[in-house]
Amino acid sequence: MYEAYWGLTEPPFSLTPDPRFLYMSRGHEDALMMLHYAITRNKGAAMLFGPIGLGKTTVSRKLLELLDPVKTKVVLIVNPILTPVQILQEVLGQLEVPVNSKNRQVLVQELHNTLITYYERGQRVVLIVDEAHLIRSANTLEELRLLLNCQMNDQFLISLLLLGQPELRQKIAKVPALEQRMAVRQVIKPLDAIETGEMILHRLRVAGYSGESSPFSPDAIFELHKYAQGAPRLISQLADNALMLAFAQKVQVIDGFMMHSIIADYSGKEAA
Repeated sequence: MYEAYWGLTEPPFSLTPDPRFLYMSRGHEDALMMLHYAITRNKGAAMLFGPIGLGKTTVSRKLLELLDPVKTKVVLIVNPILTPVQILQEVLGQLEVPVNSKNRQVLVQELHNTLITYYERGQRVVLIVDEAHLIRSANTLEELRLLLNCQMNDQFLISLLLLGQPELRQKIAKVPALEQRMAVRQVIKPLDAIETGEMILHRLRVAGYSGESSPFSPDAIFELHKYAQGAPRLISQLADNALMLAFAQKVQVIDGFMMHSIIADYSGKEAA
C-alpha cells in the first residue's frame, strides 16, 4: 500500500523467512558459517539456538542457498511435535520413499538403505528440524540421535541441524548421547543499535529504496532498538507500521517522537 510513496518495488518488512532480506550481522554471519561448516565438513550434528524472533529460520533458508542442490538433498521438518515413528515416516516421505509401515525397525532399515543409495550417488542428506525446542519426548530426540548411527567408515550418511529457542539446549542436555554428538553449538544474539539501523536500511534497499539515507532518523532507530531489544522480527513489524503511518501523514522522515508514539500504540501503552 505504501510502496510507491517510498519508491519501493515490494514490501521491505515481510515476516516470511526470505533470505534476500537477511541482514548479515556478525552474529548471523557466524551462525551461517558454522552451520555450513558442520554440513560441508560432515560433522554429523549441529544446533543453532537463541530467543524468539532473531532470524534462526531465515539463516537456515540462507544456508540452503549455499548448498549444492545437485549434491544435497534437504529434509525440512517445521512441525517437530512428532513421535519417533512419525519422524522416520516424515524423513522417508520427503526422501520420496513410499511409507507403508508403522513398524520402527522396518522404517529404520528402509531409511538406512535409502541413505546408502544417496551416498552411492554422491549426494548428502541434510535433516533440518526447525522449532526443535517444541519436541516433547526424549524418545524423539533419541531417535534423531540414532539417525547419526547411519554412517560409513569415513562419514555420516546424514547431517542433522536443530534450530530452536534457548530451552533446546536444556532438552538436548537431558539426552547425553545426542549432546555428545553436537559438534557445532551456535547461539544467535540480538542486534545492537547500529546493526538495527543497518538492518532497516538493508531491507529497504533490497525492496528498491534508492534514497541517499534512511527515512528513519537516529532517534527513531534508538527508540526502535530500545523497545525491540535487537530482535529482527519485532524491528520489522514496527518499521512496517512506521512506514505506513508516515505514508498516511505524508512525512518523509520518521523521527523519534513518531516512533515512540508507534511503539506506544503497538504495546497498548500511552506515550509518555
